[in-house]
Amino acid sequence: MEVKVEVFIYDDQLTLLCKVSMVQESFSISNQSTKPGIQVPRCTLADDLGELWENSRFTDCCLVVAGQEFRAHKAILAARSPVFRAMFEHDMEESKRNRVEIHDLEPQVVKAMMGYIYTGKAPDLDSMADVVLAAADKYLLERLKVMCEDALCRDLSVENAAHTLFLADFHSAGQLKTQALDFITAHVSEVSETSSWKTM
Repeated sequence: MEVKVEVFIYDDQLTLLCKVSMVQESFSISNQSTKPGIQVPRCTLADDLGELWENSRFTDCCLVVAGQEFRAHKAILAARSPVFRAMFEHDMEESKRNRVEIHDLEPQVVKAMMGYIYTGKAPDLDSMADVVLAAADKYLLERLKVMCEDALCRDLSVENAAHTLFLADFHSAGQLKTQALDFITAHVSEVSETSSWKTM
């Protein structure tokens, strides 16, 4: 840093003129390389697996739901769900026949669940989070379960709070249960008048 001061006296007035200059020494960062960089493309694994699912390529098992068949890959199902892993690892009927029959879920719910299993995404949660929550709970898909909890929490209202609390309790969705209880506590007089509260 450099400071210059000049003093002027004119008509019995003192004037000071200060000039401050900052000089930065040049430096180099040893971590920075002068070599050209390579642009690494984004990972397309989720897209590639999603394409396998959508096009039913190289499948080795089948999920049957209400007469509708969904072709799938045992290795992917087993890698993503402990329930499917147990089915295929042990000497169970599903493993012998390469066929899993699902009687308690609707085809569109299984399709959404399978989309999540293959891609990690669940785009239709706003319209079907309650039923996908049941599938996620059944097949131990913890991240999908929390995604459903989040969607249901964002949709909490006086009309659906009691039903949401029931779902959270039934499927052991702890975060959703806490949020639903907090919401009901804050709106107890309105919620207690709803038909879903009265039928609990």
